[in-house]
This record gives sequence, structure tokens and C-alpha cells, in this order.
Amino acid sequence: MKASTIFVGALAAIASAAPTTTPVEKRTSVDLNAFNQFSFANQNLQYFNAINAFDLQAFEQLAAFNNLNIGGFQSLFTGNVFDINALLQLQQIALLSQLGGLGVFSNFDLSSLQLGGLNFGLVNSLSGFDISSLIDASLAPQIQQVIQQTQFSTIVV
Repeated sequence: MKASTIFVGALAAIASAAPTTTPVEKRTSVDLNAFNQFSFANQNLQYFNAINAFDLQAFEQLAAFNNLNIGGFQSLFTGNVFDINALLQLQQIALLSQLGGLGVFSNFDLSSLQLGGLNFGLVNSLSGFDISSLIDASLAPQIQQVIQQTQFSTIVV
């Protein structure tokens, strides 16, 4: 077998496995109230949003224009929990919003993308570890001051 035949065969396999772009229809609406207007209920998550300036507008646009199922992130915005699962979900939001802001997903239907918590298996109790127990309570006023100084943009669909 010639090297060129192997190369062409490998490229054909990659091309056939690659997802195709389909025209994506905009959803009728995204209920921002169900997501606390994309404002975190937990103070520590608000602080991370303040210092990292996550582009939640791009995240919302992925839901509206690319059919990203964001229902699994609802508890992150409405709940007052700061554990390892919350940090992992926050990381997913940060990554998706950055890629969405760059236009990487502009023609892709993301409805089949399965996001969610990581299964820790036998050590699943680790995922619920309360990280806020590690934060000194005396830092709360400073954290609140940083949150108040940061201007958050309004999410518009």
C-alpha cells in the first residue's frame, strides 16, 4: 500500500466523522428570570465573576442562537452553594462564553452538547465539598466591596 493511499484514506475517515454545519434557528426566548438574570446568588461566585469579567452575554447568545441547553446551569445562578461542582460549572461557563465570544460556534447547533457535573464515582462526596468553609469570614467585606465596584452589563437577547 502506498503512503499516499494511507494518507488519503485517513483524511477521508476524518472528513466523514467531522460534524456538518446546519442552519441554526433562534429559540423563541430564553427565560432570564429562571437564571436570576445571570446574576449569581452566591457571593463567592459573584466575586469570581467580578474579577474575571465573564462574558455572560456570549453565553446567553449561545443558548438563544446556537440552541445550547443551559438548563443544567440554573442552580449555579439561583443557588447559594459554593462547592467543587459549582466551580466546575463556572469553568464550563467561562470556557463556553469565551469560545462563543470568539465566534467559534457561530454555525453550529449545540443542542446535542451534553454538559453537566463530573461523576466522581466512589469519591462523589468530594464534589459536594463546601469551599466557602476555607474562606476566612473576615474577608467578606472586602469581597463585597470588589463586587460592588464592578459594573455588570445587562443581558439583552
